[in-house]
Amino acid sequence: MSSEQPPLPKIGETMNAERAYALCSYYGFTNLAKRIAAHPDHYHDWVFDGASMLPDALFAKVFHIPNLVEIALKHDLKYAYGEPGNSEEKHHADLAFEAELLADGADKAVAKLMYSAVHVLGGEWLKADFSWAFAHKKESK
Repeated sequence: MSSEQPPLPKIGETMNAERAYALCSYYGFTNLAKRIAAHPDHYHDWVFDGASMLPDALFAKVFHIPNLVEIALKHDLKYAYGEPGNSEEKHHADLAFEAELLADGADKAVAKLMYSAVHVLGGEWLKADFSWAFAHKKESK
């Protein structure tokens, strides 16, 4: 794990493989960092949106989750660079998301609801810009 935290992206900021590699290294996401370093050209840039589909600042304040944006960033990194088709890796990312929400002060019901939302709506089948493995470039046929 890198000792110095790289600057966190702001909501609306574009993330590239180099920036994601630095963040994954800092957070100790070794497998993701290795995956990115091995094939940085396999990934497209993406825009960090905080906790997808939520008004982050308001939601964080109302539900007492002061580090919501950083928790969402960690989850987004796992989703962006997750291995396509690897449902076990996705499941672990979702469980870690729920655990971090709880550790940051979220009520159990809120954390469970947010877990359920990402677990179901983050499925690769949806093919949205927040779905599992979303930063992987699609192979052209």
